[in-house]
Amino acid sequence: MYGEGNLTPIPSPVEQGRSFPQASSCLRYWTAGLVAAALALLTACGGGGQHAPALPANERLLFSFERKTMLPMYAGTASRAIASEHATNGQHSLRLKFSPGRETIILDTGGFPMDWRGWRALKMDVYRKGAPLLVNLRITDAQGKRHWIWSKQINPGANTLSYDVPSLSGRIDLSAVTELMWYAEQPSGEIYIDAIRLSR
Repeated sequence: MYGEGNLTPIPSPVEQGRSFPQASSCLRYWTAGLVAAALALLTACGGGGQHAPALPANERLLFSFERKTMLPMYAGTASRAIASEHATNGQHSLRLKFSPGRETIILDTGGFPMDWRGWRALKMDVYRKGAPLLVNLRITDAQGKRHWIWSKQINPGANTLSYDVPSLSGRIDLSAVTELMWYAEQPSGEIYIDAIRLSR
């Protein structure tokens, strides 16, 4: 799944002189058309406690982190766990612990591509414990095309990262996005991520 095969080489951490760990396989995820319904069900079945505010009508939720049973759906080398701190959608976030050799997180649709056409931005909420952290995003489509978006800085405390979706047109197939991978430069400390979503 992660081999290069006959794909045209693109910029990567390897080409920048950095090591790049192999990622494990992910389980199948929801179809794009069922994402909203599935996440609503997961939230409704959660435990007690106060829920974070719902997303506005001009945003579509792609990934949330409401149950421990969802952990096998996420891969990468960073240590990860469902947490009750710093949630911005539902009651839980995904806590990641970074250290040398443990610097990636992968979200995979498991063969059910997502259609991003017509959306303005990809957003995610991140809470940082530790010094500022640089992260790079790699997006993959159903044909195996990959595009790197370099260097978003996560500052201590609450952040919202935003990526311009129209700028990806022609680089990957926006009608069939299958994988998101974040790579942390000089990895250390913890982050909490939640509410990975599309925005108009």
